[in-house]
Amino acid sequence: MTGICTGRKVIWYKGLLAAALLFLAADLFSQELADVHKLWKDRESKVEGRHRSKAFVYVPEVAGENRPAVVIMPGGSYTYLGIKGEGHDVAKWFAARGFVAVVLRYRMGFYGARYPHQLEDYRLTMDYLKDNYKMFGIDTTRIGAVGFSAGGHLAGCAAMEDDPHYRADFVAMIYPVITMRDPLVHKPSRKHLLRGDESLIAKLSLEENVTEEFPPVFLLHCEDDQVVDPVASHVFASELEKLGVTCHIEFHDKGGHGFGIAPAKSSGALQWQGRFVEWLDKTVFE
Repeated sequence: MTGICTGRKVIWYKGLLAAALLFLAADLFSQELADVHKLWKDRESKVEGRHRSKAFVYVPEVAGENRPAVVIMPGGSYTYLGIKGEGHDVAKWFAARGFVAVVLRYRMGFYGARYPHQLEDYRLTMDYLKDNYKMFGIDTTRIGAVGFSAGGHLAGCAAMEDDPHYRADFVAMIYPVITMRDPLVHKPSRKHLLRGDESLIAKLSLEENVTEEFPPVFLLHCEDDQVVDPVASHVFASELEKLGVTCHIEFHDKGGHGFGIAPAKSSGALQWQGRFVEWLDKTVFE
């Protein structure tokens, strides 16, 4: 089952949006990896894995300016990153459709990182994109975050930023980690993000921090997800709707977890990225 939330109204429906078929066509043009930026290259590079923090920037091959951009945040329980299927493959898809697409390799628990290290890496990425917007042809008022699983939680944190300079202009949260509270928490993500600091539980439970200033949200989760409990996404969606946040909500019966932009053909989540771009064009970028 899927649903759309725009403002305060939620409409539930079954099946795929017909308009998603528009995105089954071949790529409009090719894309290339334009830059690999070391986020901490002029700082202490080996603290909590800083030496691994990088932004991989993909741009459309066709020159342009005032293009939207997405910062892509792979999942991996805040301890590793699914950087191909939830990172580089995603970036190539978006770059082929006119976006500047940035894969963020943020710091991981495997190297001793914990909150707020991942958010610091995101902020440095935003600084880099806004400082170099002319080089990449970016519209600095249209920089969003696309996150998967734990990366979806990080995208939610980007939506909660107090400073407008860092707050994402829109977010896509795909099978995201939402809460840090039992019983719905994804325990590995909480373990590696909080490192036992229970004072952060309320601050990093997204469903408890929705405000009317939240940017537009595209949220997708599958009911058969055996890794991250979709009930938390239902709670989060209800809070978005309650406060009138512009949003597009999809819950599908099948699809599981960890599929990136390539769900199984039997899943209603198929071609979600096409619906996301269409929603941006019609609702967010108009």
